[in-house]
Amino acid sequence: MLTPPLAIPVNPRTFGRRVVSLRGVASLFLCAFVFSANALAPQGSSQLPPKSPGRYLERMSSGGLNRQYVLRVPSAYNRSRPLPLVVLLHGWTGTAAAIESHTGFGDKAEREGFVLAVPEGLGRPQAWNVGFLDLTGNQHPNDAAFVADLIDQVKKEVGIDPNRVFVAGHSNGAMLAHLVGAKYGDRVAAIGVVAGTIGLPSSQLRVKSIPPAVRPVSVMILHGRKDGMVAYDSRAQALLMGIGAPRSAQWWAQADGCPGQPTLSVSPDHNVELTRYAGGRENTEVQLMTINNGIHDWPGGSNELGRERTTHISATDVLWDFFVKHPRRG
Repeated sequence: MLTPPLAIPVNPRTFGRRVVSLRGVASLFLCAFVFSANALAPQGSSQLPPKSPGRYLERMSSGGLNRQYVLRVPSAYNRSRPLPLVVLLHGWTGTAAAIESHTGFGDKAEREGFVLAVPEGLGRPQAWNVGFLDLTGNQHPNDAAFVADLIDQVKKEVGIDPNRVFVAGHSNGAMLAHLVGAKYGDRVAAIGVVAGTIGLPSSQLRVKSIPPAVRPVSVMILHGRKDGMVAYDSRAQALLMGIGAPRSAQWWAQADGCPGQPTLSVSPDHNVELTRYAGGRENTEVQLMTINNGIHDWPGGSNELGRERTTHISATDVLWDFFVKHPRRG
């Protein structure tokens, strides 16, 4: 881990002392030079945390549990201005390093100049507790609170723009992104979910789902119709038959107060359909990208067979473009 340079404070009271030697004159001149240089520095830059660019394995405590996350600070960070933050959540059996790599979000963070935080789940295999589904074993962590604590922790390490904090996830991580968006909309401007759901059936024909949203957030949902793990809708055949992507999008559109009917656009090859709910409160909107030949994978990412190329889209590019256009404006 890189060690930040030491900051040596200047005591303004030294300017009032009598200079009795050449060494004292030199010291006075140096202090005056530093004082002038600081006055010319970009406004607010001296208050930003001094974390150096690089990739770090960080540890923190949340809810009485020891947690880990990968932190990537891009070369663009020079303490002169705060940067966006993306929190990326892996799926069940995944790891932080794996999703950082196979989505390409690590390289994307460096190219586009945003901070990336990739937390590790708990359990064997690793997973998340999303309220309506807990795959973490017997620890039962409050993972939504962990993500909120993580955001607060990263803000202490790197200068983060509070209006440009985003959460993205895949599968079980997408479910957690939904939950974080609902519970911690005060910290998050937008979420991006790939192959997730907002709820699953429970006993007595009831459905357990995420709680009502505390504040409007923009939402981008990507889901393949051929997903065999998390069902796209009620007509699909999948392991988890929960609230499908269209109903999840409608839920968020209602939560955000998006008026009227959504608009629909289709790609030239008819493989991708984009449903858009616009005009939500605090300038939010909800988009659903339906991928007709999509499976339970990260579109455009890498898998055991190499790069995913059948969908002809990059989920990482789609989500980042959406995040750029949807900072907090309320």
